[in-house]
Amino acid sequence: MSLFRTSPEPWELKAGDTCLVGIPETLVRIIDIGRYDPPQDVGWLPRPHTMLVVLPIDHPIDPMDEDQGDTICLDSAEPLKIELVSRGAV
Repeated sequence: MSLFRTSPEPWELKAGDTCLVGIPETLVRIIDIGRYDPPQDVGWLPRPHTMLVVLPIDHPIDPMDEDQGDTICLDSAEPLKIELVSRGAV
């Protein structure tokens, strides 16, 4: 499951088409935070220094799945608005 959506849907696209890609407003939980000094070499520029791994709030966490969630790079060019809604139980 990915937070990212396309319009039109991917199966409606063919080579040469244009589409919009984005993340609709979604409540998520942060399941991991990566901080890198120096910034991490992930194959694109600028290299990220802080990344959040998030899951939709209604998606169960699978402790056996290392690759679950979507990664959001902070201080990237994407126009993201992040708002703290709850800190949850500690």
